[in-house]
Amino acid sequence: MKSAFSHSYLNEIRKRFPRIEKDFNGRKRIFVDNGAGSLVLREAAEEEMKARLDFSANTDAIYPESKGNEKIIEEGRKAVADLVNAPSHHMIYQGESASELFFRISYSLRDLFEGNVNVVSTYAEHFANVSPYFEMKKNGFLSDLRLAKISREDGTLDMEDLASLVNSKTKLIAVTAESNLLGNKTDLREISKIAKENESLLIVDAVHFVPQAYSDVSDYCCDFYVFSSYKVFGPRGSFMYVSENAIEKMKPYHVDREAVPGSGSYMEPGTRDQSIFAAITAVVNYLASLSLDLGKFRLRENIGNRRISLRKGMRRVERYQREINKAVLEGIEDAEGLNSIKNVNLWGIRNPTEERGSTFSFNFKNISDRAAEEYYWKRFGITVVGGSHWNLAHDFFSVPSMLRATFLHYNTLEEVKKFLEATRWIASR
Repeated sequence: MKSAFSHSYLNEIRKRFPRIEKDFNGRKRIFVDNGAGSLVLREAAEEEMKARLDFSANTDAIYPESKGNEKIIEEGRKAVADLVNAPSHHMIYQGESASELFFRISYSLRDLFEGNVNVVSTYAEHFANVSPYFEMKKNGFLSDLRLAKISREDGTLDMEDLASLVNSKTKLIAVTAESNLLGNKTDLREISKIAKENESLLIVDAVHFVPQAYSDVSDYCCDFYVFSSYKVFGPRGSFMYVSENAIEKMKPYHVDREAVPGSGSYMEPGTRDQSIFAAITAVVNYLASLSLDLGKFRLRENIGNRRISLRKGMRRVERYQREINKAVLEGIEDAEGLNSIKNVNLWGIRNPTEERGSTFSFNFKNISDRAAEEYYWKRFGITVVGGSHWNLAHDFFSVPSMLRATFLHYNTLEEVKKFLEATRWIASR
């Protein structure tokens, strides 16, 4: 079966990431700590630096540096709108982190939570997506927070349980597009139907999903779609899409007394960092270029219609991620997959289906996570990380620590093989 990315194509991809082979100390290593933050695209870093140096002037003035700043921010919003297939770039807002944006959403919707109402979320969530509502309930500002169960067998979301928790008093449903711990994807279209039937707003935590798959907020019919730029090859920072339906219900904090819905300052309390917008534009253009054939990609030729190219490029990424998943789970060449290695307890879906992302969390039966992490790094130079990954599934399974490896499209099948060989060696200790 032909690979989504040939060996030559992957070599060209890896050239675009300066730290793909070695860290800043010059140590050769395999980077799979992508769940905590991806490697940075060269063009993103270059455009970030250029914007920071050349357009440090603030907005709202008539001189070129100020106007240049404004243009960079606008182009960044347009790029993100294309990335998530939003109807307009006026529906795109930027934040300091996904956690901060989730808090900003909860604050802006505070009037919705008065009286006998509820919020529904799940045990598949990163804590950032649900913690504002824990806090509101604890302090008496929300009467009920309901969490849908996940399967004890593979951690998939119990859709029947979620549907049973939602009713006419549900003001908000908060779900992840893909678990940052288990790698399981969520059926956003089905949850969107449940939200619509009950006139509930829908928040989607897309932090883990965006670098691995094509995003389409118009298809999901969600009200909020949040992701972090540093998980998708850029700098620290975050972005979100907000629907017209949601913006009408929000009362955000902002400094601009003349701010109106559709203006950045309406949802962004303070001056934006133009360099983050420059970087995300470079990232989006790069992802769109993954639709090109090898020759055009190597020469960085024009991508044409960016939205169409993004859909093609990210569908290609999805196909490659499934190749990685199959190798990790079932093995490659003479290396056993995680499903077969003795003394490994793997969490999440165990088959390389479309419902599975490329994050793999596991424990060894014979050794602690801390000791295993040290083996991975010191002996094999692989960045597998153990501990808590800020996900409620830790609580659900009563497992406070798991080892986690996340593979992205710049990782090779050879790296997968070396990871599996290292895993088998550790499992045999």
